[in-house]
Amino acid sequence: MKSEAHEDKQKQAALSLLRRLPPQDLEQNLENFIKVAPHLEQKLAPHVTPPLKIKHDPVTNQFFVASDYNCHGSSHRSPWSNRYFPPPEETPEDNLPYPSQRLRRLEEHFNDVFDAYKTSYYEGGVSSVYLWDLDEGFAGAFLIKKSLTQTRGVSKGEWDAVHVVEVKESPNANISEFKLTTSVLTQVGVAGDASTGETDFCAFVTRQVEDKRKKMGEEMHLMHIGRMIEDIETSICHGLDGFYMAKQREVLSSVRTLDAADAPYCLPALSHQTSAKK
Repeated sequence: MKSEAHEDKQKQAALSLLRRLPPQDLEQNLENFIKVAPHLEQKLAPHVTPPLKIKHDPVTNQFFVASDYNCHGSSHRSPWSNRYFPPPEETPEDNLPYPSQRLRRLEEHFNDVFDAYKTSYYEGGVSSVYLWDLDEGFAGAFLIKKSLTQTRGVSKGEWDAVHVVEVKESPNANISEFKLTTSVLTQVGVAGDASTGETDFCAFVTRQVEDKRKKMGEEMHLMHIGRMIEDIETSICHGLDGFYMAKQREVLSSVRTLDAADAPYCLPALSHQTSAKK
């Protein structure tokens, strides 16, 4: 018990530090954490996911999200054709990890619905859903990646949303237990002219919610998981706009000089405000 409690404290400390480090360096920082404390790799996995990648499925001519949830070595399984790309050379087809027939049917349905959700809310991007079996129930990763370049004053933009769902279906109980862990990594670069320069905004946000529902069939899983994801994404977007963006505007307003002649007066005032806060 002491060991588990100690590891949980280490996990919370690692997550707290990762939130304070530059989000654009998340992948490198996560690798460094695993080198220092390899025993935390599995505990951090549901909460922190390296930046998502995009691959192409030549069989269906569709793009899919490549992540740790659908990889085998350097190959990744496409949710559209259920095949690995590039094909693994050293592992026979029968030995590759695939979802059960029941979960594969659910996975296909989830991908169709989540693709429509992504198109409606994100107006583009790439989405993928991957499911795998648990001892009692199943788990899944619902992934969205949206990239922007040179549009509406934005020089670059990235949105990586990772929703990991665990559904516990105990045969001795009449309820299903849901646990949703969400992490969002976003980066936005706003182009400016020679006088204003470029502004970069980065954020890494994690949320976790749990719920219980009476067992009502597999179709209800889709409805309930979809509602949980929609609610938590709405909460994160409001948090980004209400806190992160507001803080960014506050910092920029405190250091911006409207007129070069005012610079000698602005800097002492800013120094005085900083000293007062200390």
